[in-house]
Amino acid sequence: MKFLTSLVSGAGNTFHITWKNSVVDKDNQKKIAKEVCLKQPADGFIFLNSFDQLNQKLNWSFYNNDGSDAEMCGNATRCVGYFVKNVLQTSGSFFNLETVAGNINIEYLSSNIYKIQMTEIIEMSHPNYFYCDTGVPHIVIEFADFKNYKNYSEYCRNLRFNPEFLPRGTNVTLIFKTPDSTVLKAVSYERGVENFTEACGTGAMAAAYYNYKKFNEKITTVQMPGGELILNLENLKKPLMTGPAILLGEYSYDIEI
Repeated sequence: MKFLTSLVSGAGNTFHITWKNSVVDKDNQKKIAKEVCLKQPADGFIFLNSFDQLNQKLNWSFYNNDGSDAEMCGNATRCVGYFVKNVLQTSGSFFNLETVAGNINIEYLSSNIYKIQMTEIIEMSHPNYFYCDTGVPHIVIEFADFKNYKNYSEYCRNLRFNPEFLPRGTNVTLIFKTPDSTVLKAVSYERGVENFTEACGTGAMAAAYYNYKKFNEKITTVQMPGGELILNLENLKKPLMTGPAILLGEYSYDIEI
């Protein structure tokens, strides 16, 4: 079966996006996601299942690059916004995306900039770590040696698979405080990718929430290896994220299912 995908980057977090074919069941979706992400590397794969243009409502099936299910990703939602506006060339400036984690509002600001109203942040109790759910679970750890974050991949992997966080597992976001209290550097070790990614929207939100809880900063700029995101936590039930999305390429694949 032939599949056409658009590879879109949200601050360096990359996703293949395609329309769902009605004959492709969930098991084959997982297979396709894994195979395509091996052929043309990306952090995840999105099947856009439906688009109600009248009400501007979207529904997706979202997978990590290993074919595992993913609840939500802020950068991926911006990439969907890009796909709807620039690839499908639809009208409108506001879209509602239905995800496992809840409904996400996507606002078109310009061709390559989108604002996302993400799900309510949930702080979770843990005796040793700052732990929260920003659509997916994140441990947030402040590091002084941030520039060498790749040296901590095994440390993050052990936390990600720690039995106390099963069955969901957890992402791990490392942060570094800059001299400007409204700016953080951050990088996330993500489930499903099983490595650090160039950017992570839910990780950036978790970092901003840490900055809010620890230092009372309601608006935080989070600098990740792939780009910069602006997080607004003035309303914790409706936190906002603004950042870029760009097209990297369009691809065609023949995959046997």
